[in-house]
Amino acid sequence: MTTYVRAFKTAGKQKGFTLLELLIAVAIVAVLAAIAVPAYISFIQRAKETAVISYLTKMRSAQETYKLDDASSFYSGSFDELETTGFIPAAAGAASRVEHEYQLDLTAGVLGGEPFWNVLAAPLSASPKARHFYADQTGILRYAVGAPAGPGSAPVGR
Repeated sequence: MTTYVRAFKTAGKQKGFTLLELLIAVAIVAVLAAIAVPAYISFIQRAKETAVISYLTKMRSAQETYKLDDASSFYSGSFDELETTGFIPAAAGAASRVEHEYQLDLTAGVLGGEPFWNVLAAPLSASPKARHFYADQTGILRYAVGAPAGPGSAPVGR
């Protein structure tokens, strides 16, 4: 009686990966990317919003300092003039400028005998979830989602 013994390759001598192993690895990477990319994009947007909120808070301090230092007791309608207070950094743009990927538009004047100022911050991204901000002499920072904010918008932090 003759017995035939068949030799099998050992796992240590196998070279490369099978197609199934590669497909499983690609599927795992795709699932991780599908979870991580939206979370990363959301994190970046929140960071930009936090930076512009901080900038608008500094603008409020700069406006109050400017009004106290100005002989006529008016607010400034120019970012360049507000830079002299030391609260906001120097950059190009007098009444409008881009900070932290937000378009900032500053207005100041006198209405009904009372000086006023306001700044609108609109995101440069086209995301419908991006927040728009509004700040004025009242000291309340306001926001709206997907549309320009104004004096009647919801306050930030509530």
